[in-house]
Amino acid sequence: MPYNYHYDLATSQRKVILKLIFKWKGSIWKAIYQDLLIWCFCYGIISVIYRYALDRSQQDTFERFMQFCNRRLDYIPINFMLGFFVTTVINRWMTQFANLGMIDNIALFTSMYLNGNDERGRILRRSIVRFCVMSQTMVFRDIHIGVRKRFPTLETMVAAGIMTSADLKKYNEVESRYAKYWLGFNWSFNLLNEARREGRIESAYTQNAIAEVRDNFYWGLEIRTFRSGLSLIWTYDWVPLPLMYPQLVFLAVHCYYLVCLVSRQFVINSDAKMTTEIDLGVPFMTIIEFIFYMGWLKVAMDLLNPFGEDEDDFDCNFLIDRNLTVAMGIVDDTHDDGPLLEKDMFWNDTVSPLYSKAAAQRNVNFYFGSATNADSQIPDDVRQITMVPHPFNEKLDQMYGKRTNRPPVESVVELKRDQRFSSGNNRKQTVEGRISNKIGAMFQKRHSKSLTFSPEGFNTKARASTDIEKLPTFMTNQKPCYSNPDCIVEVDEEEQPKTSEETKQEPPRKRVNISNKRESVISMGRSRSFNHFGEHVDYHDYYDFDKE
Repeated sequence: MPYNYHYDLATSQRKVILKLIFKWKGSIWKAIYQDLLIWCFCYGIISVIYRYALDRSQQDTFERFMQFCNRRLDYIPINFMLGFFVTTVINRWMTQFANLGMIDNIALFTSMYLNGNDERGRILRRSIVRFCVMSQTMVFRDIHIGVRKRFPTLETMVAAGIMTSADLKKYNEVESRYAKYWLGFNWSFNLLNEARREGRIESAYTQNAIAEVRDNFYWGLEIRTFRSGLSLIWTYDWVPLPLMYPQLVFLAVHCYYLVCLVSRQFVINSDAKMTTEIDLGVPFMTIIEFIFYMGWLKVAMDLLNPFGEDEDDFDCNFLIDRNLTVAMGIVDDTHDDGPLLEKDMFWNDTVSPLYSKAAAQRNVNFYFGSATNADSQIPDDVRQITMVPHPFNEKLDQMYGKRTNRPPVESVVELKRDQRFSSGNNRKQTVEGRISNKIGAMFQKRHSKSLTFSPEGFNTKARASTDIEKLPTFMTNQKPCYSNPDCIVEVDEEEQPKTSEETKQEPPRKRVNISNKRESVISMGRSRSFNHFGEHVDYHDYYDFDKE
């Protein structure tokens, strides 16, 4: 399998990128260093002959040949050819990777719908998934070198536990001139029919659910999807890219740098027709070009057949072991066996998952959408918004003679303003505003550090918000934290009766009584966006605060 460098790229810092560039395992340096050393050695031999073994007339002839090769080096369209070839190879690689086959869905459906904890039920479930893995292994035996070395014969599959002796005997009895990859899937469908006849599958619909999954507007077989993927990668092995295509690309790249051995030599005679600015002796720019183009070619060579034994090829032996182990665990070990149901920690409480102290130091931004930042474009002194019909719609109504019941008047909407909804709290687009926000964040108080001490009368249990009925004395002088982005407010809602006129004028709104407020102790420095009441206009319109 390829070297997994995702952990090394957890951040995009400069030192991380430099560390990634100079990795050796699975790197470009490991792939091209031999070719580069051979090319540099040949370049050095030609350079020594040109400088010390040739006389002046021979050097002039060699310099004219250098000029001839250098001017016609663009005749080889290396960029065009290599770019299209790598794109084609990567697309084939991605398709084959996407169709390797994970058996999880088949195992989960089998465990859910095929009932029975007796021995017969266990055998049916285990055999269905095992037959699927058996067919997958047979496909990999014919296209993957590593799997073929692991299972040179079908008897080795019996010894490994993927097949049984009875399976092998039945398999050999089936006569066919072609590969019998389909036989395992056929046995799986037969077992589904037997389970249906025995009443272990409740209905035909649930029987189909094991083998089917809804995809857009048609029913596609789940086991068929697994089988079709294996058939596709087998077809890619059967019909590779035409041999002329990789031959042409490989030949073009190697011929290009074969010509560069002569054309990129430094001219030592000042009176030559083609002179170089400086005689460096070592062709640094050509070496850099060699690393890029030859590395590009090596990438294509590695991806051209991912079912080999290179470091970057697919580890199909791991996939076989993983599918068989996971499938058996799903259909047998964990079948009809779940944990004891109990009330979760958020029962009758605010759903607010906790963070570790290290993770709480970073803000978690609750996202409402990028268009909400347009509120900052409304000036603070604007108190009303006028809504008028669009003139174009009015002209269309008159043109087609359509009558409208809406009155031809303007509608004025009162814009409710609050200090919390002023443009100063919204994200600023100016450079000055962004710099101000960054400076303010540097000196922002981290409430998660308050967990390190426990003042008297302050309860610090895991879900302290459910246990505190009265705030400590050192916090009673503060304002209610509905506008405090670093804590979560839990409220008691009370339905207030309204008159019939008020009901007609505006939609019902929930009235929040601040006197019954409770504040969570372990807010752990949450993001401003988690303060729904004080940050988002939708909550402000929905709730009506009783301010003392």
